[in-house]
Amino acid sequence: MTDADLDLAARLARLERASERAETHFSAAFWRALDVAYAAHLPQRRLRCIVCEREAPHRDWEVLEDHCVFGGGRLERYCCPRCGCVFGPQKVLDVDEAFMAREYEMLYARYSEADLTEDEIRTFHSLRPEPGRLYLDWGCGGGWSRTVDHLRAEGWDVWGYEPSAQATSPHVVARREEISARFDGIFSNNVIEHFREPLAQFRDFRRILRDGGRMAHASPCYEYSYAHTRFHTLFLLGRSARVLAERTGFEVVDEVRKGDYINYVFQAV
Repeated sequence: MTDADLDLAARLARLERASERAETHFSAAFWRALDVAYAAHLPQRRLRCIVCEREAPHRDWEVLEDHCVFGGGRLERYCCPRCGCVFGPQKVLDVDEAFMAREYEMLYARYSEADLTEDEIRTFHSLRPEPGRLYLDWGCGGGWSRTVDHLRAEGWDVWGYEPSAQATSPHVVARREEISARFDGIFSNNVIEHFREPLAQFRDFRRILRDGGRMAHASPCYEYSYAHTRFHTLFLLGRSARVLAERTGFEVVDEVRKGDYINYVFQAV
């Protein structure tokens, strides 16, 4: 490598570091400004549980606080006394889908999830899959997940959907509009905690799931765990997983808890 090549590489590295610092600074500044604004008006708002839709003034909710490790500022969440769900922060629930899509793009440009292929395969098998049936891995990750390719190599007809991170498999789609089939099973791992509108999402699952089909969603956030990120907006504590199922055309038919691995299996009714 010539001196010119080394100089160019060093300059590119400096530009990359400068870009990352600027991105981090402006993202943190945005969320800090939003925190100041929300501190002024949140106490006057009525809030609604995103699972059972209980609605009450801010003062009538138990508040849980944390701080975002990705520069998202203060995280204020609410525990629902009716169903047990913990939801929020409200500032994240209030922004539109296009904004959150950009947030995820920025996150995954510099951050990769751990490879949890083993847990994803375990979740798939909790569906009690049958050969010749059609299955969908929802939120199957970018280059860090090998689940779809692994299961297809074993002969399973599995497809993937991943809207936020760049997929590396031809069997994974990035847009919801590309999903037209009805599936015998849907599964996910470390995805359900990202749902900002779980009622709408489960009703959409019901539309693309065949009658009697099953879905399995594994996540440590059936407990109040991994609360230090703004991207986690749903914690299905208490009765909330069953309430969510009942309100959207499902019933809970199985539950597995082993350390951080917690999996609920839902059946369409």
